[in-house]
Amino acid sequence: MSPYGGFFDMREKCCFQWVLPATFFMALFFAAPSFAGVLKIQTQTTVETTESQLKVTVVLANEGTATAHNLQVHLKFVGAKNFSPLHSKVSPQLDPGGSGTFVFEKNTGGTKTGRYPLTVFVDFHDSNQYPFSALSGMTFSVGPNVNPDLAVLGKNITMDKKGKLALDIKNIGAKQKRILATLILPRELSTPTPEINFQMGPRSQKDLNFEIRNFSALPGADYPVFCYFEYDLENIHHTAVCTAIIKIIEPENMFRQYRWLWIGLAGILIMALLSLIIKSRMKTKG
Repeated sequence: MSPYGGFFDMREKCCFQWVLPATFFMALFFAAPSFAGVLKIQTQTTVETTESQLKVTVVLANEGTATAHNLQVHLKFVGAKNFSPLHSKVSPQLDPGGSGTFVFEKNTGGTKTGRYPLTVFVDFHDSNQYPFSALSGMTFSVGPNVNPDLAVLGKNITMDKKGKLALDIKNIGAKQKRILATLILPRELSTPTPEINFQMGPRSQKDLNFEIRNFSALPGADYPVFCYFEYDLENIHHTAVCTAIIKIIEPENMFRQYRWLWIGLAGILIMALLSLIIKSRMKTKG
C-alpha cells in the first residue's frame, strides 16, 4: 500500500495550491472576488497493487469556507498503452468540512513489469459555475519495485500569458536510454508539445524546455505541473517524475512592460532639450 498525502517529505507526493504553498499533495486554495469565502480542496491518494490488480482510493476534503460544486475525479495511466482513462461519477457538491471518497480498480494482468505513471485530475466549479481543475502525479509498480537511473529537476516559473518550463535531466546509469517525456498540465494551462522523444547516452545530461500558455488561469494561482520520463530497458518499464510550480501573475501594463524604453526616450528628449537651450543661450550671448 502506498499512501500519497500530507506534507512533502521527498517521497512521491505533490501539491496544488491557490495563493499559499502550505498544504501538500494536492490542494486548491483561493479567494475569488465572485463570492465570499475560501475554497480549499485537499486530496489524498492511496495506491494498492497486487500481481494483477490496481486499486486507487482518492479522498477529497474541503478545508475552506465555500462549497465546491460538480466535483469529478479522473485517473489517467500515462504510458501504459493498455490502460484507458478511468472516470468517477460526479459528486454534486462538497461543503466546507466535508469529504468524499472515490475508488478505482483496474486489472493489470499482462502488463510488463515496471513502474508506470499515474495522474489524478480533479474538476469542479465555484458557486458561480466557474471551472477549476487540479492535478497530482505519482507512479506505481507492476511486479517488483524498480527505480529508474534518472535524476530530473524542474525549475519553477512565473508567467502571465506565456512562459517556458525548463527541466534538467541526468542519466546516472551506464546504459543508453530512449526516453519519452510527457508533460501533464491542468486544464487552465496548455503546451503545443506535450510529448518529447529524445535519447541520452550513459552518464549524460540534457536540458529540456516546454512552452507554457495560459488559457484560463487567474492571477494569484500557483499550479504544480508534472513531467513523466519513461523508457524500456531489458523488458522492464521505467518511469521518473518531476514537478515544478507555475505561478500566474497579473499582465504588466504597457508602461511597466516597456518602462526602460520610456525612461531611455525621456532621457534622450531631456538631453535634446538641454542641448537646444544651451545653443539658444550661446547664440544670444554672441
